[in-house]
Amino acid sequence: MPKLRYALGVDGGGSKCDAVLIREDGTVAGWGRGGPTHHWYDPADVIARSFADAVTMAIEDVSDARLWVAGHFHSPLAWEAIELAGEVVGRTHPGEVDVAYASALVDHGLVVLSGTGSFVHLRTRDGEGLHAGGLGPVLGDYGSGYDVGLRGLRAAFAEQWLESRRTSLRDAIPAALGVPDTRHVFHMVYNERSMNRRRIASLARTVNQEAEAGDEIARRCVLDAADALADFAVEVIEQVGVSDEQLPVIASGSVAQNSRLWWERMCERIREVAPCIKPIIPRVRPAVGAALTALREMGVEVTPQLVDRIVETQQAPYDAAQKAVSNT
Repeated sequence: MPKLRYALGVDGGGSKCDAVLIREDGTVAGWGRGGPTHHWYDPADVIARSFADAVTMAIEDVSDARLWVAGHFHSPLAWEAIELAGEVVGRTHPGEVDVAYASALVDHGLVVLSGTGSFVHLRTRDGEGLHAGGLGPVLGDYGSGYDVGLRGLRAAFAEQWLESRRTSLRDAIPAALGVPDTRHVFHMVYNERSMNRRRIASLARTVNQEAEAGDEIARRCVLDAADALADFAVEVIEQVGVSDEQLPVIASGSVAQNSRLWWERMCERIREVAPCIKPIIPRVRPAVGAALTALREMGVEVTPQLVDRIVETQQAPYDAAQKAVSNT
């Protein structure tokens, strides 16, 4: 009997690492999650363990398989797990931009990434590219989860000075951090020094929730952050000269894909210079996008039916991976 063929897609980021195992028929066979993998902010041993945790969980029920692996990672522990699962017969190294296009099932357009960090990247039909952003919290992160979280954090403190700055964030931010009040948050920032980039970025969800609930200050935090990255998106489109095209605009990252307010503002701003855009929020997560590049290397045609199969089968293993991590 021939060995089953699988694609293993690995997507590491500033806050988490996901790995997904997909059979060649599109069935999602496993999902794993690990910790952060950004070499600017985390030590090598933490990064290696994050990749290993994600990969090991994704492939734990597989043996004697033929594997195509897609993703940038250097982790001996992860490779030990992969070798136990079967034979690696191919490998691809897609970057974040490649993964975003693969997830959206297009080969050109404007990628708008806003997760822990952020950037915009434009690729034309003939392969010309222009990139802006991606330089971290000091030199970049415009419109990112970090940007939204930092704006919300500052707004929670400004509330105590002026009546015009009243906001539900004063209570919501400490609650999200698991402390009683902003005084404790102050100590986290300056005494404990535990408010790192990842933790601040995690507050974007809270800021967005308060904005959706009607808090005007929180709403302004989200919209101003979106505008900060939209400025770059607009200028990239104008510089490349694709304003008149039917341009795919792809949401990538947790903020872009999950904040309706942020994404609508982004698309509104882009339409001012490129009225024929085609906004796309991919149906699959980035790790699946990585796996799709491996499936193509295997010679598998990525049809709508295959993508439908992935979408139908991805949620249960994804939820199981999240639950497993939350219980550790």
